[in-house]
Amino acid sequence: MGFFSRFFGTATDAQATVPGRETSPPARATSARVDSWYYPAGGDDSVFRGPDGQPAIHVIPYTDSSGEHVLRLVDDRTGLLIGPTDRRLPKLGLFVAQLRGESYRQADCRAGDFAPGSALRLAREPDNEHDPFAVAVFDATGRHKAGYFNKQKARVVSRVLSEGLELGAVSFRGTPAGRKCDAVGVIAAEPAVLAAILAPRPLGLAMPAHLR
Repeated sequence: MGFFSRFFGTATDAQATVPGRETSPPARATSARVDSWYYPAGGDDSVFRGPDGQPAIHVIPYTDSSGEHVLRLVDDRTGLLIGPTDRRLPKLGLFVAQLRGESYRQADCRAGDFAPGSALRLAREPDNEHDPFAVAVFDATGRHKAGYFNKQKARVVSRVLSEGLELGAVSFRGTPAGRKCDAVGVIAAEPAVLAAILAPRPLGLAMPAHLR
């Protein structure tokens, strides 16, 4: 059973919850309240580091107000969600991005498995005529390209890959194979870090802010 089906279920049981993994925010939350669920901007990356220096962050399933099943990063200490554009994440070795160019690759997006939690592959494209730092994102098979990191994040991720460092990646937003896919989001990090943030949150951590 994959990450998506494990936590969100199938089409017939999508509303079922898993103990300790409830996903839905309160109905009709105001925008101000939603904003309060997220860690405020400012400060350095140390706020997200544990005693061992590693990210004290986990990935949790989340159902947004439109009913879309996605993944979110949550701070272990406070339970506050961490937005994908938070500037502190790259300093932790976490590269989170909404991909660009999906609208031109609908056939690939529909053919590949880009459901939240699905493994993805990254590939540098140094010969790309539009951007020599381009980093493409494929499904786990490497056959279906969903899109690219935006140019700003691609420069950082491309440099990391060019130095020979391995990055694992999973989708935080998307759809399973065979379904229309309007958007794909990716979380990339060194494999050990990625495995750690994808592991179930230990008992005793702060409850995610949207569930309080």
